Amino acid sequence: MPPDFSPSSGWGRSIQSTSLRAVDSIEEMQEKLVNLEGHRGALPIGLQRSYGDSALNSGGVQFSTEKLQEWNLDRETGEIRVGAGVSIRQLESIALDQGFFPAIVPGTGFVTIGGAIAADIHGKSHHKTGSFSSIVKSMQVLYSDGVIRELYPDGPTSAHFWATVAGMGLTGIIVNAELQLKRISGNYFDVRESRCADLSILLAELRSADSEYDHTVAWVDLSGEFRGRGVVGMGNFATDRDEKFGLKSRSINIPITFNKSLITPLTVKSFNSFWYHKPLKSGKLSINAFTHPLDGIGSWNRVYGKRGFLQYQFSIPDGHEDFLFTVLSKLREIKGASFLGVLKRFGSASRAPLSFPSPGWTLALDFPIGIPRLEATLTEFDQELCQRGGRIYLVKDSRLKPDFLPKMYQRSEEWKTVRAQMDPGNKWKSDQGRRLGLC
Repeated sequence: MPPDFSPSSGWGRSIQSTSLRAVDSIEEMQEKLVNLEGHRGALPIGLQRSYGDSALNSGGVQFSTEKLQEWNLDRETGEIRVGAGVSIRQLESIALDQGFFPAIVPGTGFVTIGGAIAADIHGKSHHKTGSFSSIVKSMQVLYSDGVIRELYPDGPTSAHFWATVAGMGLTGIIVNAELQLKRISGNYFDVRESRCADLSILLAELRSADSEYDHTVAWVDLSGEFRGRGVVGMGNFATDRDEKFGLKSRSINIPITFNKSLITPLTVKSFNSFWYHKPLKSGKLSINAFTHPLDGIGSWNRVYGKRGFLQYQFSIPDGHEDFLFTVLSKLREIKGASFLGVLKRFGSASRAPLSFPSPGWTLALDFPIGIPRLEATLTEFDQELCQRGGRIYLVKDSRLKPDFLPKMYQRSEEWKTVRAQMDPGNKWKSDQGRRLGLC
């Protein structure tokens, strides 16, 4: 390994990389960009919670945004200018202290603001709020020529703004962003859970819940008979405060990486049986427990062993629900048990060419590396998604073939044209970008 180069991996721990990690001020980043040489280029990174190779740049430079921690909140309007290195977890704490909250938060609080924009993240509220870009009023972006430019969703800079949204860090370094927070009066969630015996019932329950609740999600049992039974979780922010709740949550840590994966068809079936029959929640629940349940287990990715795991998350339009049943059937054939099966409804799509959410359904699945016939089965899913107007989530991806990208993201050529305007020297690079032909 060259001196100063260090190893890193995605959250799935299945892809390894070595790169030069720079933790610099903006001024230092500007100087390095102007003098940057070499075909491996540079990539902005945050907390590296993308699952595959989105935040990897083998042989190149990674510009960490961890020093970009400034923030300034207007306590009257809820507008906040926040540095790209601030995490969602930090933003929630800042906002809640002043009676606000982000309208969109992902399943983990360990995502930076820069990463949230670069992936156009979504959460349990997408059917009501859309994706993260819907609350971004402007952002400052450091281009590869060393100049910081302010971008807005409308007007002369809108094309650059929407290319940066969901642009996977390949248009520039997001320095900071102005966000619109939502005013709230409570500090916990009122939740309800419903048990569903199969996928048909679960889909119907999710549709019904979306009309009454601002935040909805379903856990699906991907094991055993693969009937798609599961539990639907529904929640609204409370209208009062209870000091027992707020952002408080318990946390345990997994201190070691196991040699072999603990996630097997037997362990998944056993856990899922327990989870399906557990007492249903009804009433008050802390914010973290509802919005970021897995954050209570530190380094949970280590249970998949040294080979790691991959996450496969796709979206499928309304009217194509039969594809969800096909997924269950094919996974049952190969005994592709998934410890995580999360199903949600999507609302309106954003204006970003590479944004993932679009009206319909999304299902996220985790698989330990090494399941026989898994790759061939997922490629079959990819092919069918292309035919049905579906797509996979790039920030979760580690294996998509480049030929599928323009079929899933039909505005990808438009995005490449704008990117070339923003980065004519082609300095922004990532392993995923090279794999998919994005850079």
